[in-house]
Amino acid sequence: MDFESTVTRIYEAAAEPDLWPSVLHELGELVDAAGGIILTRRADSWTGWRCSDLMISRTTDAWMGPGGGAGRTKATSRLIAFDRAGFVAENEGFTEQEWLEDSVMSEWCGPLGLHHCAATAIPVPTGDLVLVQLNRRKGKRSFDQSDIARLDGFRPHLARAGLLAARWRLERLRAAAQALAIIGLPAAVLDASGRVVAANELIEAMRPHISWLPKDRIALLDPAADGMLNRAVTGMAFPTAASARSFPSKGAGGDPAVVHLIPISGAARDLFGGGLSLITVTPVAAPAAPDAALIQGLFDLTPAEARVARAVTQQKTVEEIASEFDVSRETVRTQIKSLLAKTGCARQLDLAMLLAQTTQGQPRQTRLTENSRAHLNAGR
Repeated sequence: MDFESTVTRIYEAAAEPDLWPSVLHELGELVDAAGGIILTRRADSWTGWRCSDLMISRTTDAWMGPGGGAGRTKATSRLIAFDRAGFVAENEGFTEQEWLEDSVMSEWCGPLGLHHCAATAIPVPTGDLVLVQLNRRKGKRSFDQSDIARLDGFRPHLARAGLLAARWRLERLRAAAQALAIIGLPAAVLDASGRVVAANELIEAMRPHISWLPKDRIALLDPAADGMLNRAVTGMAFPTAASARSFPSKGAGGDPAVVHLIPISGAARDLFGGGLSLITVTPVAAPAAPDAALIQGLFDLTPAEARVARAVTQQKTVEEIASEFDVSRETVRTQIKSLLAKTGCARQLDLAMLLAQTTQGQPRQTRLTENSRAHLNAGR
């Protein structure tokens, strides 16, 4: 592939991320590299990557995943410290022994049969950091200045493609937030650090529940709920984290709401899609015996947990619940323990009080369509 063709493909990949593997392969061929990877990072968290075929492996998934070597390597910080608008060879920042001992080699590139590396770090105005790395197979020579110069010719195009991809991602997130507003759901999109990257007008108006902080951050006015939100945001990087992701929150006037934090994408290879979560705030009203289906939807419960939750609000004992549903007392105790974890409550009494505040009606923020209003009016 010649220079102009590769540049064209780089911009095509900005719009269609599935093209990155072939683009990285082409870049690699131009400098006798076996493969390459493009990664994105935000707030010290890796948010996604795409790589050429050679690097698509369980080794790469493990290295990039939670607890993997990507969090321990010194390569990223040393690359950033160069502050160079161009590529850097690994022997400029590491001795050979340091390179072999770093997790990037010992846990990732080494097992794939790779050795020498050339990489560049590209800050994007959206707050993302884009890294592009190319590797040669073991036994090949290191990248020299002529190789670096050739790669540097593509760097401005990689930078602009990264910016375009990030901006398109942001527009999609804004559109998603506005779509949720249409159905009456206050919502915002948060990045891995908890910064708001998109929000709809409904959540912006929820001053009794939410405080807007500097640097595009939000906090819940309920201190206990705000603590759970912060723990949930931190835990988004770890799929098995025990932090509650649906929990109660009280507004300034004591009005209850349920907060949900939902991972937007679990696909690590969505280059600019990972590391994001959606926060929704659902106001609730208050009769005494909530509907099991409503409880299930609000707190992401199983049908059995929802039935037990409704029984808890009716002040039934473990023995009474076990008898009613023909299960063992240990099963009921296990379900109650799960309910406490999912709702963020510390005691069964707190759980009963929270659930007693839910309603069989729609959230007050929900907007009815004209057709829905017509059907309701016709039935009166």
